[in-house]
This record gives sequence, structure tokens and C-alpha cells, in this order.
Amino acid sequence: MEDVLSPFTLSAYRCFPGVAEQCREARLWVRTLVRDFHDVADAVEVVASEFFSNALRHTASGRPGGEVDVGLVGLAAGVLHLEVIDHGQATTRAERRSFDPMRPGGCGLVLAAVLSHGWGRVPAEADPCCGVHTPTPDDYTGPMVTWAHFHTRIRR
Repeated sequence: MEDVLSPFTLSAYRCFPGVAEQCREARLWVRTLVRDFHDVADAVEVVASEFFSNALRHTASGRPGGEVDVGLVGLAAGVLHLEVIDHGQATTRAERRSFDPMRPGGCGLVLAAVLSHGWGRVPAEADPCCGVHTPTPDDYTGPMVTWAHFHTRIRR
């Protein structure tokens, strides 16, 4: 039997209750998982916390009974992929605004853009491979995946 190298160095998923106290728990869970990826660990933790907070603040995830799902995938190719899945029914549109030091809040997605290689937001039910209508964030009210990629030099 020959050894087969897995393309994955990390694969983890967890569902958290949609309450503010769980943002800390999600951040600690992410920190534990990415501690070996020294060059991006802090950035992944900050962005995960921001995405989680946004899910609580701007979607049904923050309502009674809401939940927030967090997933991490590390690829041997040197990419960490973070996903935060909300319960949908967004009250605002996720968009990166220019930084304004006089405006309170609104800097989280600017931080995500600076700390990650890229980020985005797509409908959780999007399936571009099947030829079916893939809803756009503008006409979709269901669960959304907010994702970010981080390039790392660490290979496990």
C-alpha cells in the first residue's frame, strides 16, 4: 500500500449558538485550530471574529434560536479557507466601505480585505456546477457564506 498525500492539512467545522458570548468561543476555537499556521493565525482569528459578529448583527443568526456555522480548511498548497455561514435574512448588504476614522464601526470588512488574500460572500445554496439558477446576494435572502482566503507558508 502506498502513502497518499492528502491535499488537506486541516478540515474543521462547528456550529455555534447565535449569541454574542459565542463570538469569543468561536475565536478561541479558530485560534486553537490555526496555531500551527504562525504567519496567518492572528489574521484568521480577527477575520473569523469579524464575520461572526456581522452574522449576529446583520442576519437572523443573531435572533433567538439563531446559529452561526464556522468552517476552516487548510490546503497543502498553502491556503487556509475560512467560512462563516449565517441564517440569512440580512438586514444590510455586506460591502467594504472606505475607512473613515470619524465614523464609528464599519471597519470590519476593511480589516478582512487587508488581512486576507481575498474575501467574499455567496449564497449558501449556490451551485454553479449544475446549471441551475444561482442566486446573487442581491436577490437572495437565505443563508450566506462569508469566506476569506489566507496564504500561508506553513505546510503540515
